[in-house]
Amino acid sequence: MAHFIKSAFSANDWIADGKTEFCFSGRSNVGKSSIINAMAKNKIAITSKTPGRTQLANFYQFDKFRLIDLPGYGFSNNSKDKNSDIANIIDTYLSQRVNLFGVFQICDAGVITEMDKKMSIYFNKKFINHFIVLNKIDKISKSQLNNNLDRISKFLMVKKDNILSISAKNNIGINLIFKKITEVSKDI
Repeated sequence: MAHFIKSAFSANDWIADGKTEFCFSGRSNVGKSSIINAMAKNKIAITSKTPGRTQLANFYQFDKFRLIDLPGYGFSNNSKDKNSDIANIIDTYLSQRVNLFGVFQICDAGVITEMDKKMSIYFNKKFINHFIVLNKIDKISKSQLNNNLDRISKFLMVKKDNILSISAKNNIGINLIFKKITEVSKDI
């Protein structure tokens, strides 16, 4: 059964073991916490309609892996110091965590931004296992999504095979995340 473990501000607060980890990264308010809750089939992550609430790295334990929810990138209503702290948490975790085996970049299926592109380029250079999760597909038509997948793939510079289309709200495609985690974990 999945559960919340702890929040961490710095590397000193991380869990010191060798368990396999995957992380969620994305802009504020793209539904990372909602996806975690859908994966857990329980409310283990706090959701908010107010962007920028996740300001620490949150650790969640699932059966065979740990999932880390990183603070949202690109939220402009925070102070400069707070944005600097958040950027430091994200960068430190991504660059130093040795048991990180994959990054799921969560994007809003209806709004892909330049910041998403910059982060996608960063993840592509740094990680072999980088997946785009297009959340909120319930808010756009199937034809709109299908017509835009090639454009999204080119814009974010990822293979279409690494794009997962889901709706946390309607529990659509959540199994695709588990499937990718299982595929990556076979290589460990």
